[in-house]
Amino acid sequence: MVALVALLLGVAKPPAAYLRVGPARVPLAISSWCWHSRCGAPIAASKSAATVASGTTVRAELTFVPATARLAVGGAPVKVARHGSELSWRATHGGGLTLRVSSGSGWVTYVG
Repeated sequence: MVALVALLLGVAKPPAAYLRVGPARVPLAISSWCWHSRCGAPIAASKSAATVASGTTVRAELTFVPATARLAVGGAPVKVARHGSELSWRATHGGGLTLRVSSGSGWVTYVG
């Protein structure tokens, strides 16, 4: 029984997400989440960076299909296009990004 509880607790975590810029795939850090009735706020610092030229298409690859997605780059809202589990936008200015997505399973805020 203890092993089953430990297994279930290990499974209840938010899904991973990545930025794809050309061939580079950079993991996004998770700052807060509520997923399958479990929540956390690890406020993890992003350990990787992606550098892109203005006008480049940036893609966020999620491991689930989001119902909603809100993106801010450098604190300014950015419109995203949704295509299944992929979000895309054009880089127009620099700064850190905050991506908040939700689905029927919960929500996750990613940073990069």
